[in-house]
Amino acid sequence: MRPRETTEHEPGVLDAFRRRKMLTLGELSQMLGCSSGTVRRRLKEWRAVSSYNMNGRYYTLPSIAQFDRKGLWKNEGVFFSKHGTVKNTVIHLVRISAAGLSNAELKQMLGTDPTSYLAQRKQPAGVKTEKHKREVVYFSSEQQVYQRQKQLRFPPQPTAPSLPPDAVAILVLVQLIKHPDSSPSELSQMLGREGYQVGSQMIENLFEHHGLKKKPNISE
Repeated sequence: MRPRETTEHEPGVLDAFRRRKMLTLGELSQMLGCSSGTVRRRLKEWRAVSSYNMNGRYYTLPSIAQFDRKGLWKNEGVFFSKHGTVKNTVIHLVRISAAGLSNAELKQMLGTDPTSYLAQRKQPAGVKTEKHKREVVYFSSEQQVYQRQKQLRFPPQPTAPSLPPDAVAILVLVQLIKHPDSSPSELSQMLGREGYQVGSQMIENLFEHHGLKKKPNISE
């Protein structure tokens, strides 16, 4: 195995990281007095994290970055993720989200548009994308998680009660005025004798819609 190249400048570089929080590859190469290939090996040994914006120019150390609960850290317009790339970060954020994440929500979290980092026409492993009203939404590809996320994002709308057409509703109200003590079932029978088929449930819905009191039919 090739012996590790050492340099007396390493303690100073680590101190510079602590003071400046992040450094570029060029700055590290100059400080260490070695090639970019050697610098990359040092960064790997230090488990350094590269920025996911600014073309990955900046590096920081895990002990310096103040990652939030999502694993993100932003410093002077430079963004870092403990998950590494934008793609890996998107997968993690989507998997832990309660209702999936839209592209706009991810953009707000990341500080950059994730679509430019993701392969076109190919979904990242672990997530699935769907388009809803011109908006791309990312869900977990795990079926149970996907179903839960989608139900929370798009809860089923309550079904509106069935009401009679306006013309028939007027006839119902006219009958109610004539027979104020009649129940919905009795009104339905009255209208039926006049050739109008209106169910008692529809009449009840009409009363509830207008906040009208109705007499319960004890024979129902």
